Amino acid sequence: MLFVSLTIIVSATYYVSVTKIQARGQLLNISVAKQNMLYFEDSIGFTKWAPGTSSVYHFEDSGGIFKTIPTTKSLLVNITDNDTFHTIAFNSSIGKAVYELPSAGMAVSTLYMKGDRRAILNQSMFTMAQLYLSPGTPSPELTLTYRPLATISETGFNQGKPINTIRLYIIKLNASTTLTAQGEFNIKSTCRNVTSNLQTYNFSYPINTIFVKATLDERSDQVILPVSSNTNGAFVKIEVIVCNVELERIQGGS
Repeated sequence: MLFVSLTIIVSATYYVSVTKIQARGQLLNISVAKQNMLYFEDSIGFTKWAPGTSSVYHFEDSGGIFKTIPTTKSLLVNITDNDTFHTIAFNSSIGKAVYELPSAGMAVSTLYMKGDRRAILNQSMFTMAQLYLSPGTPSPELTLTYRPLATISETGFNQGKPINTIRLYIIKLNASTTLTAQGEFNIKSTCRNVTSNLQTYNFSYPINTIFVKATLDERSDQVILPVSSNTNGAFVKIEVIVCNVELERIQGGS
């Protein structure tokens, strides 16, 4: 009986030790993956808004799978005065990059490492990037995507009316092809081009504010922009500026 009891104790101790070692290994993998994705977003940052510029980031192995999904993350942007004026400024997918972690065997809650939940910004002091850890199915995921930024400025005077220019900045990852990579690998980020589309609207009545409403997947938010006008009304120019970033796997060093 003593031998049996010792065997049970040793087995239980061994099981607990192995479980603890596996848990530490999983936490280490998550930590390495987080660092990989943070530095990867920095790498993309060197190329944004600079057509033809490229950057390569080398991913260390953290036990998971990297994927680009260019046709996901639906973005819809409406611009309105909440009265008679309404226009759809953008309606398309923007793509995302995902790192699927190995099953953690532990509870994982959503954590933003860059950005936050808001679907749109109106201050350039905040990052357009959204990099977050989420539970995922069947294992935790690190997701990188970008939300739009809206700004407004008075840019002149015409026909007795102030001219206001709204600029909507959007970063898209769907110039990429669908790819999957694991282990150690290199991902090249390239700013393929920056496109611009400008529309002008003539308001014949005073207008004080414009609402820019964005829906990114199932999350909706809005920003309120102040408009300069007078009794004659105002001109509002809406410029949509899109940065198209391509992600591709390459061989060799960084």
